[in-house]
Amino acid sequence: MKKNKIIIVIFLCFIFFPSIILQGCSLNKLANTGKITAPLNELIPISGVWEIYKYKIFNKDNIKFHDNGTNPDELIGKHAAFKSNYAVFLNETCEDAQYKIKEVDAKYYFFYTYKINLEELDISNKNVEVISVTSEGKLFYDVIKVSDNEIILYVDNIFYFLKKVSDNPEEIINKKIINKLDEHKKQSSQKNDETHRSGVLIGLRSNTPMDYSNYLGEKYNSVFYRTIWISAMNKELYPILETPNLFAPRISGFWWIGVKREEIQGDKYKDNIFAYPVNGKEDSIILNVNSQENTIKKILFIGNDYIGIESKKSNEDDFSGKSVLKVLPTDKVSDSKGVKISDILEENGRLALNNSAEAYLASQNDDIIKRLEKIPKEESFTMIRKNGHWIMRGRLQSKNLYDYTYADFNINMVPTSKIINYDDFYFSWNDVKERVPDAVDAYASPNKDLAIIINKNYIYVYGVEKNVLTNTPLKKIAINNGESVVMAEWATGDYMERWEKAIKSTSAIEIK
Repeated sequence: MKKNKIIIVIFLCFIFFPSIILQGCSLNKLANTGKITAPLNELIPISGVWEIYKYKIFNKDNIKFHDNGTNPDELIGKHAAFKSNYAVFLNETCEDAQYKIKEVDAKYYFFYTYKINLEELDISNKNVEVISVTSEGKLFYDVIKVSDNEIILYVDNIFYFLKKVSDNPEEIINKKIINKLDEHKKQSSQKNDETHRSGVLIGLRSNTPMDYSNYLGEKYNSVFYRTIWISAMNKELYPILETPNLFAPRISGFWWIGVKREEIQGDKYKDNIFAYPVNGKEDSIILNVNSQENTIKKILFIGNDYIGIESKKSNEDDFSGKSVLKVLPTDKVSDSKGVKISDILEENGRLALNNSAEAYLASQNDDIIKRLEKIPKEESFTMIRKNGHWIMRGRLQSKNLYDYTYADFNINMVPTSKIINYDDFYFSWNDVKERVPDAVDAYASPNKDLAIIINKNYIYVYGVEKNVLTNTPLKKIAINNGESVVMAEWATGDYMERWEKAIKSTSAIEIK
C-alpha cells in the first residue's frame, strides 16, 4: 500500500501536489515535503468575504452570459463568501460545504485545465492553491487562491478576479441568510412531491468502434465508448443527448475518459486509456501507454476516483492471451500494475478477496483447483453490474504462464463510497422483470421519480409513482448490439441543471 501511494505522489508532483479533504478547516501552504499540519477546525483557506474587481474573457466566440442573462460588467462589486459549512457566490449557495485543497504547479494547471498560458492571466506565481468547494460529493466551484488577498473563479469561459474585503464571512453568510437558506430548504423539501429534477449520465461500451465523423469530424470515426444524458423535470423528459467517449463527473469537475486504439500492423492493435479534465488537452494526457507489445483493453466501470479495466496481451497470432483485471486511479491511469484492493478497502478488502476465492475453489472439482492459483493477486479485482447493483468481482489465474484459463468469482463485500458514490435500487428485480422480461440491468434516481431499465437492445426510461414503476415507458432508446453499461451517475435538483449545461457545452448531439 505504501509503495503504491509513493508512486501516485511522484506522478502528482509533476502536476498536482498532495491533497486532503477537509470539512470546515484550514490548511497552511503545503511545504515541499508535503508535510501537513492539523488545521484549526473553524477556519478554511478562503474564509471571509471577497469582491469581484475585474474579469478576463477567453474563447470569446464561445462566450455566453449567465443563465439569468447577466452581463459580466454588472457583476463588478458583487461578493463571494466562504465559511466552515456554507459558501456563497453570486446568486448560488452551497450548504454543508466541504473544502478539498491542493497546491498545484500554476503553469501546468492553467495550461492543462483551461488551455491558456499563465502569462495571459498576469499571474507570476510558481504555485497556487486550488480549493474545490463541494457538497454531497458534487462540485460547487473551484477557487484558485493566488495570494492571501486574491482569488479567481472560472465561470462560463470567464475568469473572475476577487479581492478580500473582510475576514468576517458573517457579513454575507449571517444568521438571517442561513435562516433563509434553511427555510428555502424546508420549502424545497415540502415541494419535493411536486417538483422533481433528475438526470443520469449513462456510459456505454461497444465491442466494435462507432463512427461519429458525419457529425463531429474525422477524429470520431473510431470510438468504443459513448455517454447518454437522460434528464427530466416532473417526469417530463428533456431532449436526450449523446456524446462520444465517457463524460464522467468527478468532485474536481467533468473528465473525458476512453480508449484510443493504435493500429500497429495488419490486425494488431495497441489500446491506450486516456483520462483528463474536460478543459484539458488530450494530446498531452494520453496516459496508459504500453511499450510495443500488442494489448487490447476495455473499461469495465467508472467511479469517481477509479477506473476498472480488463487488459489482454496477445500472442504472435491472435488476441487470445491472458486476460487481466485491474483498477486504475483516474488521476494516474498510467499505473500499469493497478491498485491493490487493500489500498482502497484496507485489510477488510484483502480478507474479503481471499475468503471469497477460497469459498469459490471449495465448490469446484479437483481439475479446476489444480489449474488455478489458490490466492488471488490483490490487484486482480473489478466491479460488475448484477440485478440493479454494482458488485465486486475477483479473478483467479492459471498457475501455468501459458495456460490462459481463469475463473471469476464474486467478492463477498459491499462496495463502499470510495469506489461507487450511489448504488441504491428500491425496486425488486421481479418488478423490473414484469416491465421488461429480458432486462439485464436497471437504475433508479435518488429522487424516486425516474428509473432506467436496460436489455440487449434498448434503454427504457420509466416514471415512478409512489415507488411503483409506471406501466409504460416514457422513452425507449435503441442501443447497439453488444453495448454494456460502465457508468451511471445521477444528478438531482440544481445539480441536474448544472450537468445539463455542462454536457450541452460539449460536442453532444440530440438523440431523436
